Amino acid sequence: MAGSNVETYYEDLLWKTRREGCGPSLVVSTSQSEALDAGRRTAVRDRVDHIIRDIDGRLLCRNSYRDLPNIR
Repeated sequence: MAGSNVETYYEDLLWKTRREGCGPSLVVSTSQSEALDAGRRTAVRDRVDHIIRDIDGRLLCRNSYRDLPNIR
């Protein structure tokens, strides 16, 4: 599901990163920065948006990596 956006959010006392709208988490951590880093790396790799939510579930920011240049 490489076309789905990546979402980092807080749930059950843990920070999680997953594909938006999908069940299993890609990363589960007690560290917010670890979950954010994993989310950003995944979004950059797949050229999708990284959606970041705060502890209350509110949208904090949305970073788009859709228009990154091809680097090989």
